[in-house]
Amino acid sequence: MINISKIENRLNSLKKFNLIFASFFFSLMTLCVKKIDNGVPIYELVFFRSIISLLITRSILNHKKINPWGNNKPLLTLRGLLGTLALVCIFYAIRNLPLSISTVIQYTYPIFISIFAGMFINEKITRNIVIALMIGWTGILIILNSTQLSNINVEIENIWVFIAFLGSIFTALAYVTVKKLAFTEDVYVIIQYFPLVSLIILMPITFINWVTPNWNDLIWIIGIGLFTQLGQTFLTLGLKRLPASEASTINYLQVFFGSIWGIIFFNETININFLIGALLVLLGTIISTTKIIKKT
Repeated sequence: MINISKIENRLNSLKKFNLIFASFFFSLMTLCVKKIDNGVPIYELVFFRSIISLLITRSILNHKKINPWGNNKPLLTLRGLLGTLALVCIFYAIRNLPLSISTVIQYTYPIFISIFAGMFINEKITRNIVIALMIGWTGILIILNSTQLSNINVEIENIWVFIAFLGSIFTALAYVTVKKLAFTEDVYVIIQYFPLVSLIILMPITFINWVTPNWNDLIWIIGIGLFTQLGQTFLTLGLKRLPASEASTINYLQVFFGSIWGIIFFNETININFLIGALLVLLGTIISTTKIIKKT
């Protein structure tokens, strides 16, 4: 029989590595979304993802005999709503933009996290975090420069860029609520509210506009559910151990993972400007996770 508590203790000991794993699994989720036929609506993908995630999470809660409804129901519901809005925006951006570009835009959210964490949970932003965010943001701007995009023959419609940025804002707000909830709620209770709220919101529109996916798409849809569940688990565990602003900069690594999948599976072009921007993102991640030892 699987000892869930023992597995959790091992995962908790990983600390910052939890967030690296989260970035990796979320990048696999984006790959699955990109591989699905455009005929399957985005809201239906989020709906399927929610069913899979809810089944997995609820079985874990039942196994651990934990009250699935939690303590702070309003904030848990808000977390679910913010996560749903973020995921819908992100899925639309992934479908309509190159995978590497959509991932980069999504990862502007650490800037918003820094603002929201200061506003809502009184987190202090250290010098390392400020430097890391500035370097990471510079890298993102280099990648999104219009000259850079023309060099790799990429045309981007403004509406999808706007939706991608909306996704990053909702993601930042969701991160902050998860960080606040992590002090009082079980990890799996927090995770459960995301798919639960998504199902309630998306069920009517999904059934009214139902499109039956083929077997190939169904495999990728299952992948979305599994990889998102893994990503959410590692993310929530990571946020329990680190300040939200520091945790967000570690997740810049998804830019690299997304770029790799874009090259391998979709023949996306990566040039020197993109590499420079990506290296700056990596540098920001390293700075944010490096302790400065002061001489005494």
